[in-house]
Amino acid sequence: MKTYNYLEVNAGKGIGFALAYVALIVIILSFVFGGFLGLADAVDNFGSSKVLGFLVGIACTAPIFFLMKFIYPKINLTTNDKYVLVNRKNQPDLVINYDQINAIALNAQRLNTLTIYGQSNEVLFHIQPFNNHHFMAELVKEITSKNSYKKSVTQKRMLNTNYDMVVYQRG
Repeated sequence: MKTYNYLEVNAGKGIGFALAYVALIVIILSFVFGGFLGLADAVDNFGSSKVLGFLVGIACTAPIFFLMKFIYPKINLTTNDKYVLVNRKNQPDLVINYDQINAIALNAQRLNTLTIYGQSNEVLFHIQPFNNHHFMAELVKEITSKNSYKKSVTQKRMLNTNYDMVVYQRG
């Protein structure tokens, strides 16, 4: 029995939160400097634009990465001899029996994603971790050791990087 923990990527929540956070920072700074014109004057009188950009980058955008931990939901996966148990906060537990799994696709849609398909090729569960993406290979090994699967590997290219898309089909 093994347990894996990770934060699930939720792009809609993350982008919405980041935009709201930056808008809030701009509004607070405009109140501090007496409106948007006062903020523009403060920026204009600061001197070096490189130093200002560096300070804004550290002071305004760095906390976004620390706050993402609270935005993205924490997922717990537990494996044993018969099933994978998915535990999500404020949602019922999902039990995926190994007999229900028809295919497993690693890095198929995007890099660092894992999709588990059922008997009629419906998605049983999709994993896209924000952190700790190294557990996916171990999870695939755990699942494929319970039944016989045929492995197929395809090279994919994203930007200037090649990576392997691995599909395990039940055979």
